[in-house]
Amino acid sequence: MHSFIKQREYGLIKPLKLERAEITKRAYNLQLSQTKELALSHRGGVNSLKVETIEQKYLLSGGGDGKVHIFNLDSEQVRKEPIASISRPDRHQYAVTSVSWYPFDTGMFITSSYDKTIRVWDTNSMSIAYEYDFGCRINYQSMSPIASHTLVASAASEPRIRLCDLNSGAFTHSLVGHSGSVLSCIWSPNQEYILYSGGDDQTIRVWDIRRASACLMSLDQDNGSDPLAETNTAHGKGVNGLTLTNDGRYLVSLGLDEKIRLWDTETGQNTLVNYGSNWRNRFQLSLEPTVSGPDVWPPLLYVPSNDRQVLIYRLLDGVLVHRLKGHFGRVSCIEKRDAYQEFYSGSSASEILCWEPPMQDDDNDDAINWIASTEEAELDAWSESEDSLPS
Repeated sequence: MHSFIKQREYGLIKPLKLERAEITKRAYNLQLSQTKELALSHRGGVNSLKVETIEQKYLLSGGGDGKVHIFNLDSEQVRKEPIASISRPDRHQYAVTSVSWYPFDTGMFITSSYDKTIRVWDTNSMSIAYEYDFGCRINYQSMSPIASHTLVASAASEPRIRLCDLNSGAFTHSLVGHSGSVLSCIWSPNQEYILYSGGDDQTIRVWDIRRASACLMSLDQDNGSDPLAETNTAHGKGVNGLTLTNDGRYLVSLGLDEKIRLWDTETGQNTLVNYGSNWRNRFQLSLEPTVSGPDVWPPLLYVPSNDRQVLIYRLLDGVLVHRLKGHFGRVSCIEKRDAYQEFYSGSSASEILCWEPPMQDDDNDDAINWIASTEEAELDAWSESEDSLPS
């Protein structure tokens, strides 16, 4: 890092390159926080975590006990207690499978559960504003972070995806194509009508909800020529985890065959990146991986693993660079807090752990060497892109 500072003093590199080199170095040095601790508030496992994107101040957690808690991450408490929780009479009857904030206002959030419902909640009163009854277990739900529509997509134990309209309180239509339960779904971060879903039938389907024939393609791990062939499979077993890069260019999928795949969303092609065999995924429960923010280069992939750790890979070449160890149970979700370079992970042992860069400035040679060895022209072109600047 000192060489970068010296080059900046001589005007050999641009300020943005120095800033991103420092941010990348810190991303490679994540460790268990020594100063922040979240109270054990769930009596079951922590299945889902979400940080709201407006202030990045509040963390939403959903657990196996059917409860949902909200934590103030800016609280000065050493051991942070929930500032709001769902009351016992209003909680879900069975485990909460996913939580999500309303993208444009922290006054509302959405939850799904094995009790066959998706619920919309008023944050101020922590009461149910509306409830959608599906008649089957809900494995996951997702809401677009950019859309003008207010549709919530459901991944349920049925071979279709139902869309719930928050404005009308009704189901709008269904997306039919999977041949078994749908385990995961996620909206595109840059195209408001594009939805991705992973199912127990080993497929990942891409949907345009405006079309009558909504399925655009079924991703094929062997990169077959027919995007809608019935023989296309994305994994050897079910697909229970999906995440996208911030620009929507790449889709990451997690399979019950314990394989991680990286897909080009423009072409639908499998990039054939090999992430090795260190990751464990043996339970048919939805997982929540995440990708680093736009200031980290090369981008990193954070994957929760059944062997009580979070694995960190370089996204574009699959190299395992770090393991986050500290959980006592199976890790099911990890959520980033970009503005503070913090990550929060939840496990089946009811714990939520905070991960952050060390307080002392310890250089990580791998990160620095990677940046230094990157071709100058390519990195400068990427650095100057205004689209990748943080808002």
